[in-house]
Amino acid sequence: MAAKKKEETFDIDKAFERIEEINEKLADKDTKLKDAVELYSEGVKLADQCKKQLEGVEKELQILSGEEDGE
Repeated sequence: MAAKKKEETFDIDKAFERIEEINEKLADKDTKLKDAVELYSEGVKLADQCKKQLEGVEKELQILSGEEDGE
């Protein structure tokens, strides 16, 4: 049940902002390797969540426009 609640509160706009922050920190030459690995991992997880949400939106749009199976 907790996973469902977490998914419902996912804010894609905030996720994109966080991914941008992560990219900036990864580009900073002063970022330590350990921190970079943690940031990269967080970014990958956020990108995956964004992808899933966007795929859901795409599917809804296909249904609304009468398309099936991505035609």
